[in-house]
Amino acid sequence: MTTKRETGGKASMMDLLERKLDKTSDQDLTGQDITDPDISSQVISSQVVSQEPQNASSQVPNTTLIHESVRVAYKERPRVSFWSPRVSAILYCLKKTIPDFSKSEEVETLLEEALSKKYPELYKLVTEEMEKSD
Repeated sequence: MTTKRETGGKASMMDLLERKLDKTSDQDLTGQDITDPDISSQVISSQVVSQEPQNASSQVPNTTLIHESVRVAYKERPRVSFWSPRVSAILYCLKKTIPDFSKSEEVETLLEEALSKKYPELYKLVTEEMEKSD
């Protein structure tokens, strides 16, 4: 997450959205408080198809979460940002040396390729859901 130091003391829009989402992180998509000890384990386990937390790539969200993720990506938070002076410098050099170079297109291509390799099942599910939405 971006710190105040990195943004000149002002919270970025992404910081504000992440804080808002953090406040709802203890709720499932139906709005139920999953920290409540009376909630059955079925509600919690329904959010993720695989309950075994071997690693992040083995957990595939259910179709409701995939649908919600695509909706949020299209309507609320289509941008992705991160802090990396190295990446920024490389992209700046490429922009200055390659005619019609698009930093956004390059980052999109590189990230999508990396995510499809690291999380192939999730990438496939999200891609299929996005095609339905188009």
